[in-house]
Amino acid sequence: MIVDVHSHIMWYPDHISEETAREALASKLVKLQHSGGEVHAARLDLHSYDSRPQDHWEAAQQADKVVVFGMSARPTGISVPKELIAEYVASHPEKLIGWASVNPADDDAIDQLDHCVTDLGLSGLKVGPTYQHFDPTDRSHWPFFRRCSELGIPIMWHQGTTFPANARLRWALPLLLEDVAMAFPDLRMIIAHLGHPWEEDVIALIRKTPNMYADISAVHYRPWRYWQAMVTAMEYGVTHKLLLASDYPSGTLSNVINGLRGINDIVEGTKLPTIPTEIQDGIIYENWKQPFPEFQS
Repeated sequence: MIVDVHSHIMWYPDHISEETAREALASKLVKLQHSGGEVHAARLDLHSYDSRPQDHWEAAQQADKVVVFGMSARPTGISVPKELIAEYVASHPEKLIGWASVNPADDDAIDQLDHCVTDLGLSGLKVGPTYQHFDPTDRSHWPFFRRCSELGIPIMWHQGTTFPANARLRWALPLLLEDVAMAFPDLRMIIAHLGHPWEEDVIALIRKTPNMYADISAVHYRPWRYWQAMVTAMEYGVTHKLLLASDYPSGTLSNVINGLRGINDIVEGTKLPTIPTEIQDGIIYENWKQPFPEFQS
């Protein structure tokens, strides 16, 4: 079974500010220039990163199960109603798994979380300190993460670089999650995009943290970095903790799988190590089973 653990619903102008949409467009143009590939269709305007339910559902056919969420990050101009995610997921419960997004810095963050899980039926959480402007090491957020642990829900962290000018990269460093992981060892956590460009820190962190994983979305655009990261993960014995993800609409599952299957192209004809097919197969078909046994039901 193929599981996509990371995809989005949101669109301009309802959920994304014009400034953020313009910055997203500029980021997309850079990706196209350097990768020579197609990020999402041929649309190059402020709607380039739109992901409406009908678009998302079409892309979702590439997987058996798809985790989908919005983003609650008003400091960087992103605000997707949690009810929209719940309504969309309810229309396709056989495939879609809806997660919430709550800013831990909100005064009513725990109440929001309880509403999302208890009333809306959402079963996971997406956060991004760099987008939401909160410090992951701030102990004042511990009651929020304790509640996540009590509810038994996983957390997807955007803990890596990004393009909005008003994002706060000092809170994006993956190692900032070590305190949370040690304080709440039962809390399942996934670091998006292998934490690029801090992939080595992510690999060190997930090796020592039993319930922490990373997804491989959006890293195939940089083939040399991607190959280095995967070799490091292989040498440190954590490739079984790497999860398949599209980051739709930034990419599609076929983009990500093709990138993984072609990861050795950059070292073809050299004596440098390669990533075995068995490891690739594990990421595509098997690795989701350890963190998400509930997806099998």
